[in-house]
Amino acid sequence: MTEKYRKLHQQFLCCYPVNKMAWSSVNLPLSWEEQQALMDATCRHPLNRRYPVRRSYVEAFIKQLMHLLKDQDEVHDDIYGSLCNRMAEGSDSGTAYSYKHYILQPDACITLRESNSFVSEGTTGLCTWEAALALADYLVEHPDLVRGKNVVELGAGAGLLGILLKLPAMSMQAKQVLITDGSEPCVQLMRENIALNFTDSAAEQAPKAEQLRWDAISEFPWQDYAETDLLLAADVIYDDSQFDALLGAMDYFYTRRGRQLEMLLASTVRNVDTLHKFMTKLRICNYKVTPCANVSACASHFCRDHTAAVQVISIRRYS
Repeated sequence: MTEKYRKLHQQFLCCYPVNKMAWSSVNLPLSWEEQQALMDATCRHPLNRRYPVRRSYVEAFIKQLMHLLKDQDEVHDDIYGSLCNRMAEGSDSGTAYSYKHYILQPDACITLRESNSFVSEGTTGLCTWEAALALADYLVEHPDLVRGKNVVELGAGAGLLGILLKLPAMSMQAKQVLITDGSEPCVQLMRENIALNFTDSAAEQAPKAEQLRWDAISEFPWQDYAETDLLLAADVIYDDSQFDALLGAMDYFYTRRGRQLEMLLASTVRNVDTLHKFMTKLRICNYKVTPCANVSACASHFCRDHTAAVQVISIRRYS
């Protein structure tokens, strides 16, 4: 893969919005060999061949590329062929799942199997949301927050954060990492994604995934796990009907650990009133909230849409 297509390579594999991709890196006209190199970095990349991204995304990408090349005399056969193949395969409706690949470093990649539907099997947790990417960025920028810590994630969805913290190539040095969700389909998906990213030889280093209902948190076998030092959650406060259960779960952790526990909570700002309502409940429950600085687009380790407003906060309780 040529260096000039590295950004497109990263963006394509994680399904970054096609209309916002780094098309300015494509200097026209493209020779036959350059078109081949671009396709090798995206649609024909080995990761996409083995664990393909959404068909609809590939189709949109190729159509945008063809539009870019519309004034050229020659367009590579692979570009036409890929579009024809996608159209022949039909829509994503017959395929429940596809993949995304987050290239963090040349030797560090996270592959996630995700649902093609925002809501599937009664849950919204079968795909990675923007707040999880923002929190992942924050943790990579501040590895001291997880180094030597036992971490529990609530509402972990597809499992991005837990996999990141234990991925050998990232050297985050977190100790025990437990990722949880109240949905059994989410837990099963997390376990599949853990298996995708950790070979048998690295199984002991991998995060653990378990089902955890917030309203039954005391029934979980905590005696099998180390005491929690850091609590993580991303995109879990969009539904105010779940606030009391979440606050009850938080209270359980803070009662056990007190001032030794910190929570990092990332939320996409969809409804200001809902966010304000949760912040008010935190103050009433004697939590101290400290805003955390978002990672800028130029410093981001993930190809993510920075136009989405995400708030990351640190939560502590001193009594």
